[in-house]
Amino acid sequence: PALLGSLRRLLQILLVMALITLLYDQWSGANALHTMPKSDLVLHVALSIFGMVLVEQYFRNTPVHARWGVKFMCLALGTLFVYDFLLYAEGLLFSHVRGTLWIARGFINALTAPLVLISILRNREWAKQLHVSRHLVFHSVSLLGSGLYLLFMAAAGYYLRSVGGDWGPVLQFTFLAAASLLLLIVLFSGKIRSKFKVWINKHFFSYQYDYREEWMKFTRTLLSSDSPGKIYEAAIVALGTLVECQKGALWMESEPGKNYECVAALGIEMAPRPLPPDSSLIQFLSRSRWVINLDEYQPKTPPYPDLVIPDWLSNIENAWLIVPLMLYNQLIGFILLAQPLSKIEFNWEVSDLLKAAGHQLANSLAQQRASEALLVARQFESFHRMSAFIVHDLKNLIAQLSLLLENAEKHKHNPEFQEDVLFTIDNSVTKMNQLLLRLRGASTGQEHHPLDLHQRVRAALLSKSKFKPVPSLTVRKNARISADPERLERVIGHIIQNACEATPYDGHVEILLDSSATEAILEIRDSGKGMAEDFIKERLFRPFDSTKTSGMGIGAYECRTYMEELGGSVTVSSIVGQGTLFRLTFPLPTMLNESCTDASNHTA
Repeated sequence: PALLGSLRRLLQILLVMALITLLYDQWSGANALHTMPKSDLVLHVALSIFGMVLVEQYFRNTPVHARWGVKFMCLALGTLFVYDFLLYAEGLLFSHVRGTLWIARGFINALTAPLVLISILRNREWAKQLHVSRHLVFHSVSLLGSGLYLLFMAAAGYYLRSVGGDWGPVLQFTFLAAASLLLLIVLFSGKIRSKFKVWINKHFFSYQYDYREEWMKFTRTLLSSDSPGKIYEAAIVALGTLVECQKGALWMESEPGKNYECVAALGIEMAPRPLPPDSSLIQFLSRSRWVINLDEYQPKTPPYPDLVIPDWLSNIENAWLIVPLMLYNQLIGFILLAQPLSKIEFNWEVSDLLKAAGHQLANSLAQQRASEALLVARQFESFHRMSAFIVHDLKNLIAQLSLLLENAEKHKHNPEFQEDVLFTIDNSVTKMNQLLLRLRGASTGQEHHPLDLHQRVRAALLSKSKFKPVPSLTVRKNARISADPERLERVIGHIIQNACEATPYDGHVEILLDSSATEAILEIRDSGKGMAEDFIKERLFRPFDSTKTSGMGIGAYECRTYMEELGGSVTVSSIVGQGTLFRLTFPLPTMLNESCTDASNHTA
């Protein structure tokens, strides 16, 4: 630090000397190639001697171990001052500065420049951050580049003029006009200007982030989640912290090739909607891997000419950035970030940082998904082992019923036997119902067929007609879909049964069927006890996780899995103490719905 301070003082003194000399020369109107006043020559000789003394004192007072870094600079400065002393001393003796010595002075200055450069390279601590306006640097470099380009083009035009004969002037002016037109095209090209700005920022300015500190903070935030279900919120917080953002939402691919669903949201009020893998946004993120700045987004215009963002997503209040989560060239999700607390300029560095963090998040989230899939696989293995016990129970039930049939002919008029038969049948039915509940969710393996959605809903209602309260059905517009009738009826019936079981007798369960040109919608709404948001996100669709003592947690999982197989989706909204709404969305094949008649205001 002391060496750096003394060097700074030396440079300041030399700068003052140079300014004094320049101002004096301008004031006196001196011309080195003619006779100079003795006062001018005396001033220059004095300044040269003063400069030599400064350089000698600086080198002498520099510690021996540090002279390695400054000796070339001292040699260069000393050479300049010695040459100036000889130049002006001779002029003082003869009252005239020799023209050859004055012309050689510029070449001597050029020869000493590499020596100063060597000292700068040996002393990296001399480097300071460049605090210059980016606009100033951009326009200055653009002006310099344009000037060099025009000089080169002028030289080329002069060459064409000299070798072109009678057509030389024509070729020269044509070439200069074409070169000028090309320069204007480059200067007014938004794409080239954008890339040039990025190049300027990368090569002329220091980085705005302390990457070690930011990465440590990012990692700590990501690992701070105390449960597997909280890792999605932690991912939003970790990414948002990099750009001082506290609000965001995360979409993840439910299954490979399936819809992208919103799995977490912080501070953003919206109705989460799934995005199909063939949507414009998903295709754009997968192809370009860009961080999308919604402040710059305009449909069908650069820099996003092929991107169409859904209105419900772009209209989210304060929406700012969409960051892709890439894993091995595969888009597994994306994060939407809201505007930060303080305005942050979105540039190449912010984009690169968010993309790098997105890769790390994708890896962590994929690892979490893999752990959950492994856990589910182990649970299914346990389920298969449990099937052996179910078969054993069924064999026992069959044996009991077979024994009843054998004794029925002999004892069918005996009241005690009749009472025992009723008790055994009742017990067997109870056990078989329990087995059926445990086996719900197994695929029937049947193929999909065109069917009337209204009829399947009514069939499911009929199978649950004994439940209280009795569900009501309203059909605004019927539709035909392609599905497995038995499995679809079982899925709808499961949701209806859950709604009835969660609703008191004086409550209500309402079913609404509607359709549009592209999809059919089935809503099942109840006024029951409702579910907490954390339960819906973390447990509702998780297999083998049930709040019922006799349940296995397969029904809701089967419902979502089957809806995704059909190309549809399931969304759930609930308020504790007020009720729950299940919304099932089915894709509509156009050919199937040409024969489907509308049914309006039909209530069952």
